[in-house]
Amino acid sequence: QIKAAALFSGKINEVKIKTDSAEKKMQLSSRDSDIGENQSDMGISIDGDDMEMSFNYKFLIDGLSQIRGSEIVFQMSKEDGPCLLKPIGDESYLYVVMPIKA
Repeated sequence: QIKAAALFSGKINEVKIKTDSAEKKMQLSSRDSDIGENQSDMGISIDGDDMEMSFNYKFLIDGLSQIRGSEIVFQMSKEDGPCLLKPIGDESYLYVVMPIKA
């Protein structure tokens, strides 16, 4: 889903991630004024408040490509702070990604 959103990410490679704890989903979206927009939802298990952050999709793909499991932990602490990607059940890999500041 990140690769699909990347096609519409524009010049700064921006993909927005928004969590919805009430519906237990995460929304990925991107927009390019010349090409169009993309939006997709995925079910998640969530603990905490709803958040909305933007990332450079290339950095997300770099971190995710090293994870071999089918489930990951994506920890977001606050809307302008670092986020962690790590596989469930494997403490040997930890990837830190910074959001794009609006």
